[in-house]
Formats: sequence, structure tokens, C-alpha cells
Amino acid sequence: MSVTLEFTDGVALILVEHSSAGPTGADLAAVRSALDAASDAVAVVLHGGDRSFFSGVDLRMVARTAPAEVRAHAEGLRALCAQVARMAVPVVAAIGGDAVGGGCALAMACDARVLVDGGSLGSVTSAQADRAVLIGRRVPAAEALRAGLVDLVVPPCALLASARELAVSHAAHAPRKRAQEYAKVR
Repeated sequence: MSVTLEFTDGVALILVEHSSAGPTGADLAAVRSALDAASDAVAVVLHGGDRSFFSGVDLRMVARTAPAEVRAHAEGLRALCAQVARMAVPVVAAIGGDAVGGGCALAMACDARVLVDGGSLGSVTSAQADRAVLIGRRVPAAEALRAGLVDLVVPPCALLASARELAVSHAAHAPRKRAQEYAKVR
């Protein structure tokens, strides 16, 4: 997995390109470091690639992995979600395909979500009191938009530009003190 951090007009873009096997503990740590480096930005756009948003752990691999390692990975993902939720600046998830399991949990930890047309959310959960949802099936883009699980559904060619515009809008018009809000729901 590679993690890149770019700044454009005060907005940080964290681009995460990962393998189909899912992120390792070191990968999650790299994303957390990029978030730390982006803390002075006006807003952050988190993009997990064009097929899946932070693909989850391969379940076939879990069967061959020690339970302690599986727990450590789950804890690393929870720590990343908590860090995103505590960011003092708006964080927008740019979902270029499907967000399932841990990827969906991470997307829901963001302030806003932009999903490509044809993408979906699966196993939706949220720590935000105003969006507490648990669904054991995939939710297609149009339904996710109607349900308020995503803020925008856009064609793939407009994903990053739309996510950036939404991030700037959140920063300018509705700045939030995420750490204080997160503490209220914990």
C-alpha cells in the first residue's frame, strides 16, 4: 500500500492505494501519520482508490491468522476511525467504488462522504449519534444518498473535485469541533 499526501489551497488530499489483501497494521499507521501531517489543513479529503475504499481484511486470511493478530488489526482500524472522527477540520471520504466492513466504518467516521455512481456501502455502522445505523447488506449509491448515508453521488470523473468542493464548503460554512462532538457519543 502507498500513502501520498498533497496540499492544494489548504486542502489536504490523502490518497491511499492498497492491495486487494487489505491494509496491514503498518498501512494503517501510515494513514494515521498522513492525518497527523494534515492537521493544519483547512480540510482533508481521504481517498481510498478507485475500486474500494479501504478494502477490509480478506476473510480467508483471517481463518489462517492468529486471533491476537486479528484483534490487533481491528484495534488499529478502530484507532484510525477515532482519529478521523477527532480531527478538528472537516474530513470528507471520497469513495471510488465500494466501502464494505472496515472501509465503511472509516467512511462513516468522516464528516461527509462522496460516493461514485455505481458504488455501494456495506455493513454500514457509525459512531455518530445522528447517523447510527447497522445494515447487514450492501446499500447502492442512490439508496445511500436517499438515506443520508452519503452527501453526494457523482460520476467517477468528478469524485475528487466534488469531494474537495464539499470539504471546502464544510470548512467555510459549517466548521465543527469534531473532538468535542466525538467525546459526546463515546
